[in-house]
Amino acid sequence: MKALDTSVLLAFLEGDRAARDLVHKLRGVEIAATEANLLELSYLAAKGTSRAHRQEVLERLRRRLTVLPIDARAVGNAGRLLRRGADRYPPTLLAMMGALEAGSCEELFTLDQGLARGPWKVRVSLLTEKNTKERK
Repeated sequence: MKALDTSVLLAFLEGDRAARDLVHKLRGVEIAATEANLLELSYLAAKGTSRAHRQEVLERLRRRLTVLPIDARAVGNAGRLLRRGADRYPPTLLAMMGALEAGSCEELFTLDQGLARGPWKVRVSLLTEKNTKERK
């Protein structure tokens, strides 16, 4: 199972070419996100104009993903991450990484370089080509 961080999910929703290419490359592979990622996306979708359209697009995306819960196992894993030196990261991120570990996720794709250096069991891969939105 591969996971997409909020930054990659948002880039995908905004039509970023690198994010779209990644999702295409992962066709046939189970793709996951966590409840924390969806919370962040829901928050962003509720802001500004075109809220109904954003919520509709988010719901279509949600149906294509395996959504990993922030449950007791995820929280337990987050506690272990704290003990391994992840205390500089916010609790939501620790819960997300704990959920990925609990879900046996093997790799997380992100645009956030700060995630690449954490004490994670899940391999973190950077999606490096930013700002490659397709022109329509």
